[in-house]
Amino acid sequence: EYTAPASLQKVLRKYQRDGYRWLRTLDGYGMGGILADDMGLGKTVQALAWLCQTGAYPAMVVAPPHLMRNWENEIARFVQKPDGSPLRVHVIHGLKPYALPPADIYLMHYLLLRGWKEALPDMGLPTVVFDEIQELRHSGTEKYSAASLLAEAAQRVVGLSGTPIYNQGAEIWNVVNILDFHVLGDYESFTREWCYGYRSDIVAKPELLGEHLRREGLMLR
Repeated sequence: EYTAPASLQKVLRKYQRDGYRWLRTLDGYGMGGILADDMGLGKTVQALAWLCQTGAYPAMVVAPPHLMRNWENEIARFVQKPDGSPLRVHVIHGLKPYALPPADIYLMHYLLLRGWKEALPDMGLPTVVFDEIQELRHSGTEKYSAASLLAEAAQRVVGLSGTPIYNQGAEIWNVVNILDFHVLGDYESFTREWCYGYRSDIVAKPELLGEHLRREGLMLR
């Protein structure tokens, strides 16, 4: 049964309630996952509802630069503290770390991750949300390494994406590995099982892989 968080100033639509409930189940299993609704269906507000319910602040939201203002606006419109006061939001600027002011939600775009790589894991952030998490589909970069360290230090990590699988399907391993380390096995094992042979980056049967991700509770779409 759906019960809206008291601090969420928004009535969720039925399909948004499904996403919100699914995000809540991740806490019960101690795992991360990808909410993969299509563009425009309200992934942001579903994630905010989940944040309201958990109360696991401070949270870090990492998003592409063009979505930063949208997150600020959605937080201001739909989320408040239980006492009715607004959440404190701080937008992180610049590649050079600085002493952050107290906040309930920190917003950072992906291009800054590399500069904050060493500082982020020590911030004690219990919750991390990666919006458009397909931005992390390429491993071996400073951005990916920083995101991995940030996620590893948190207790709750979720990703949002309308297009979780880009180009070569094996990139989904990199994305999911941020959320739950080696939940799909190591990369070599993954490619042997799901792709056209060892270290191939093309998924042989993408429909079956998608079904597996949903069945294992790693993705909702």
